[in-house]
Amino acid sequence: MGIEAARTSAGIKRMKRRKSWADSLAPYLFVAPFLLAFVVFFLGPAVYSLVLSFFRYRGYGTAKWIGLWNYQAILQYKVFWQGVSNVFFYWVAHTIPMMIIAFMLAVLISSKVVKHKSVFKPIIYMPQIVAGVASALLFKNFFGTRYGILNSVLGLAIPWLENMSLARWAVVIMLIWRGTGYWFVIYLAGLTSIGVEVVDAAIVDGANAWQRLTRITIPLMRNSFMFAFVIDGIVTLRLYAEPNILGGNAGDVCPAGMAPVLNTMMINLRSGRFGQASAVGWLLFLMIAAVSYVQYRLLRGRKQEA
Repeated sequence: MGIEAARTSAGIKRMKRRKSWADSLAPYLFVAPFLLAFVVFFLGPAVYSLVLSFFRYRGYGTAKWIGLWNYQAILQYKVFWQGVSNVFFYWVAHTIPMMIIAFMLAVLISSKVVKHKSVFKPIIYMPQIVAGVASALLFKNFFGTRYGILNSVLGLAIPWLENMSLARWAVVIMLIWRGTGYWFVIYLAGLTSIGVEVVDAAIVDGANAWQRLTRITIPLMRNSFMFAFVIDGIVTLRLYAEPNILGGNAGDVCPAGMAPVLNTMMINLRSGRFGQASAVGWLLFLMIAAVSYVQYRLLRGRKQEA
């Protein structure tokens, strides 16, 4: 009996070890497809582009080491700095009004004033469903000089997309129209996380609607605001399709007066300067990292003060 009990006990221990090993391995098996895709399609190309940015390479032949020359050439390229100026203009001009509109719509829909909320929510979000290219084509028809909807209604011939100052504002209007619905949903989710008891306590203390909004709702929504501003900044700095479709003709890119930073990368790729194109990508990465860090520090600092 003692031998049989020992064998049974040993078998149970082996089964427990196998089960424990399988339980430990299972999570890694689930994330393995993502990790493999991440390494093959993102991490690998990113490392390759970083290495390539220090070489002169035309897509064929032998790559020649040139050190930081690609970065120096890009930083001396006026079109690159024009693109930087343009994307920062798009970011600053559209972010504030878009975030205010999205937040106020979220506050309005979450209040008791609006009825039939299930009807208004998809209507507000609907522009986000439209692809960026389709949105740009839609606004190109809207702002067209000769046959555009806006000029036809006004009976004018305003060169919305030929005048670079007006064309940049056309891009801003399109970004606001398309992005408001997405951030409306984000803010609406943030508003639902605010406890009802906090609002009820403020009402009991005699706080009016404006005081509840400015002293309770907005401070408790700081995490949502931080997420919104950082992500929108990243997306805007990586802008490419919208201005090129609005301002480009016959498949060509838009003029430098409204071109984003990524146009410099595409120009270098078309010219076979793969090293300089990689350098543009990494300079853009550094700009995005710097902007995101500054935004995070500013919003986090205000949150701690609050």
